[in-house]
Amino acid sequence: MQNSVLVLFFFCINILFAQDVGFRVGLTTATPTGNNDAYDFDFLNSLVPGYKVGLFKSFVLSDVIIVKPEISYRRYTIKQKIDFGDNTIYDSQQAHATFAGDLNFDVELSYVWSLIFGMGIDYLISKNNIIYVGSENESYDSSFDEIFGDERLDPFATVGLCYRPRRSILLDLEYRHLLDNWDTGNTTTISASNGSVKLHMINLSVAVLF
Repeated sequence: MQNSVLVLFFFCINILFAQDVGFRVGLTTATPTGNNDAYDFDFLNSLVPGYKVGLFKSFVLSDVIIVKPEISYRRYTIKQKIDFGDNTIYDSQQAHATFAGDLNFDVELSYVWSLIFGMGIDYLISKNNIIYVGSENESYDSSFDEIFGDERLDPFATVGLCYRPRRSILLDLEYRHLLDNWDTGNTTTISASNGSVKLHMINLSVAVLF
């Protein structure tokens, strides 16, 4: 984990002191799918708007290819229903705060449109859990005493479209797919431990390149 954190740190320093830095702000959503029968992973019903802010650097590699390393802070919420099979159904939410590093490429399709593809890694900063039982709810923060190393790092693959109405303005629509699996670690939460739960993330953002 220390090596991964050091890579992210120097990645951040490089972007912060580079020229032609861009600032990005946008909406993000995260929805899970999985094979555990006790959990109802409904893609549409679990959509909850979150947000992200970030800094990126734009490097022109050729006439049609641009590479955009980026660092960002992202906060998203996962909703799920838990059915224990005895007419007991709980509603659960998990709010994740992550620090992310992404390396994306833009391949120009026309003067204003380009295809986005790349990869990234999210580092979990905090996780808040809320469990709803009828009209009551219980909220608690996850302890990181039992979450070490790679369990806080999540790798993603990214694909999307970029619309560029001006040279300095970018509108990006991205789909991020979790390359690892999450596990339903207990009856109330899902966590990163190579289980059967996949995470799907959609980002819609506007960026200004200085």
